Amino acid sequence: MRFRGSILAAAVCAALPSVSSAVDFHYSGFSTAGYSEVDKDGVLYRSSTNKEAIDSSGSVEYDSILGLQGTVRFDDQWSVTAQGVVKTQPDGDFGPSLDWAYLKWQPLSNLAIRAGLTRPPTFMFSDSVYLGYANTWVRPPLEVYGISPVYQMTGVDAVWSNNVGPVKVTVQPYAGVSKLVLPLSTGGDQDIDVKDWYGLAVTGEIGSFTGRIGYHTKKYDGEMRSTQGIVNALVNAGYADVAKKVGFDGNKSPIFNVGVQYDDGSTFVISEYAKRSSERVVVAELSGAYLTVGHRFGSFAPYATYATLSVDSDRFTNLVPRTTPVGIALDNQLDGLAAGTSDQNSYAVGLRYELPAFAFLKGAVLKGQYDHIDPKDGGKGFLNAVPAGFHDSVNMYTLTADFLF
Repeated sequence: MRFRGSILAAAVCAALPSVSSAVDFHYSGFSTAGYSEVDKDGVLYRSSTNKEAIDSSGSVEYDSILGLQGTVRFDDQWSVTAQGVVKTQPDGDFGPSLDWAYLKWQPLSNLAIRAGLTRPPTFMFSDSVYLGYANTWVRPPLEVYGISPVYQMTGVDAVWSNNVGPVKVTVQPYAGVSKLVLPLSTGGDQDIDVKDWYGLAVTGEIGSFTGRIGYHTKKYDGEMRSTQGIVNALVNAGYADVAKKVGFDGNKSPIFNVGVQYDDGSTFVISEYAKRSSERVVVAELSGAYLTVGHRFGSFAPYATYATLSVDSDRFTNLVPRTTPVGIALDNQLDGLAAGTSDQNSYAVGLRYELPAFAFLKGAVLKGQYDHIDPKDGGKGFLNAVPAGFHDSVNMYTLTADFLF
């Protein structure tokens, strides 16, 4: 690993011959090995951008990941950082991908500007969703973190920090573009461009308290294959204006987020709320929130989480008159799209056990978590799939081992 690191540093120096040959290179790594399963046949738990799912047969790939990060620092102002991960890709295969790759300029001690591939601060822990060791849970609550299907952005951001009285304030504006990669049931995946993505996050820290507020908006440029059929059918039936209100293409999806955290070293409390707006039937307007409380007893840290998801948009569209067989069929399809997500509550209890560092390991944590997921209104909540006629809650069991090296 040191040999590969020295090659990276040498390559960057060769690409930038004007800088001093005396550069500093630092690398680190992280990994998670996990196993999860649900207790109901035919139920699939997964994010919208992942073909791999947790089912009743269990999964070792959904939560498992290996990551390596390297930073080349040329001087006090300029550096380059890259991070690669090996994990389940959207098409369901386990393989490598690039997670971070950016140039950083720090003209002042309290101001840094980055350009390249980053993770925008959509939520409080967006930059550590893959770093299991840094997270309290085995995975961030999907009721909030599943609201945005895009986590990576190619663009520019700035991080400015300053003390305002006793409060340390951090302001992070950002802007860029991205791609939404969706798995296809027939195999492979589909890319949809994400344009006009910009936002702002402001964080305040005082003592054991941290508060955060953020907002961003983005626009999707492309239609999902799963909804292209209904869009075409509406246009062909003479409902072109309705079609513009249905499909994914052109949809703006702003997200507002607020979060608070208290951690005095022993007791910790974390809570977030997120609200997603939408202009299209295929993307529901959602509100999600969670509350996590826990306490550290030496190396052990039990915790409990309550999370809730609410659908704010109508589940019945009434966009097509039900005066003809074609109109009835189209309106039924639109209602099916609108009702694709339903409210849900979930309850989780877990236990973290901090292992002592040894040899090359800087840290290691074992976690066990039990989730009780309760969809409402006869729907499937944020579950990806359920059997026909499903009206039940689901239990999920997860064990993970997280490492830093």
